[in-house]
Amino acid sequence: MPEDFPRSAFEISPEALPAGAFPAPRPDAAHIFAVGIGDPASPRGYAVMRQRRTAAMVMIIGWECDPADTEELEQAVESLAKNRGAVLIRATPELTGAIEALALTDTGRGYAQRWLGAAIESAHDTGRFTQTTGFTCGPVSLAMAMTPDVNRSLEVEIWREATTMIGLTGPGGCDPYGLALAAARRGFDVALWFDASEAVLLDRANTDEKKELMRFVQAEFREKAQETLLVLDTAMTEQTLSEVVGKGAQVLLLIDQCHTHDHHAPHWILVHAEQDGIFLVNDPWAEPDDGETVADVDAIPIARGTLMQMAAYGDPAYHAAIVLEKH
Repeated sequence: MPEDFPRSAFEISPEALPAGAFPAPRPDAAHIFAVGIGDPASPRGYAVMRQRRTAAMVMIIGWECDPADTEELEQAVESLAKNRGAVLIRATPELTGAIEALALTDTGRGYAQRWLGAAIESAHDTGRFTQTTGFTCGPVSLAMAMTPDVNRSLEVEIWREATTMIGLTGPGGCDPYGLALAAARRGFDVALWFDASEAVLLDRANTDEKKELMRFVQAEFREKAQETLLVLDTAMTEQTLSEVVGKGAQVLLLIDQCHTHDHHAPHWILVHAEQDGIFLVNDPWAEPDDGETVADVDAIPIARGTLMQMAAYGDPAYHAAIVLEKH
C-alpha cells in the first residue's frame, strides 16, 4: 500500500462487496479495483474504480459511504490513484456522493473531475463522441478535431470518402492517406508523417481480391496526397509530437489497440494537448465489455512513453500521424 494510505483503509475483494457492486474483471481489459475503510469483513464505506491500462486516470464507478467517513475514504482513493500513476480522478453525475467527497468539478461534458496536480488544459473545443461502428475511428477522430458538435451524419460522411479497407466480415476503416485528404478538404493545413512504403492494413482483409482492391485505393490516395499535402516518409518522433501539439496543432495518431484492450487492431485517436509529459487524448472507442462510456474516453491523460509505445501497428511495425492546423 502507498505510504500515505489511511491505516483503516484496505483494498477489497469482490466477495466483500454487495452483489453487483464490483464488475467482474476481464483478462487484459480495464483494471477494476476497490478500496474500503473500517472492518474488511463489513466495511463502513467503499469506492469502486476503473482504470484503462493505458490511461493515467481513475474512474469512480461505485461509491457507498456515510458522510462522517467520507474524508477517510477520499484519502484512500486519492492515495491509491496516485500510486497507480493516475493524475486525474473522474466520475459521472449519478455518483453525487463521490463527486462531493472527492471535490470533483463539473466539466459540462457529462462528468466531473479533479486533477491530482496541475490541470492539463486544451486549447481546442473538441467533440465528445463515440464511434457508432467498429470501423469509423478515423472519421470520428477527425470530426472531433473539427467541431464540438459531432454526429453520426458527419462520422459516416467522412468515412464514405476516406475508407480504404475491406474488413473480414464487411466494411473497413481508413488509411493515413485517405484520412489526411479528408482533413484537408475540411479546412485544415495537413502534414502526414508515415513511414510505410507499401500498402498497409492488408492483414484486415481475408481474400486476395480484397487486398488487391485495397492496394489500388491506397495507391490512388497516396498519389493525390503526395501532390497536394506535405507527406513525410518517416515516423513522427516523441519530440516532434510534443512540439507540434505544444504549438497548437491536433494530431490524428494511428495506434495498436492491443495496449488498451485484449486484441491487435489498428485504431485512430485524437491528441490535442500536452503538459509535463502527459498528453490529452480523445479515443473514439468506449469498450462495452468494460462498461465504459464517453466519460472514459474523452480528454483522457496518457503518459508520453505509453502513447509512443501504442503508436505503432503491423509486423514489421509502421507509424502514422496526421498533423492538423487551422488556416
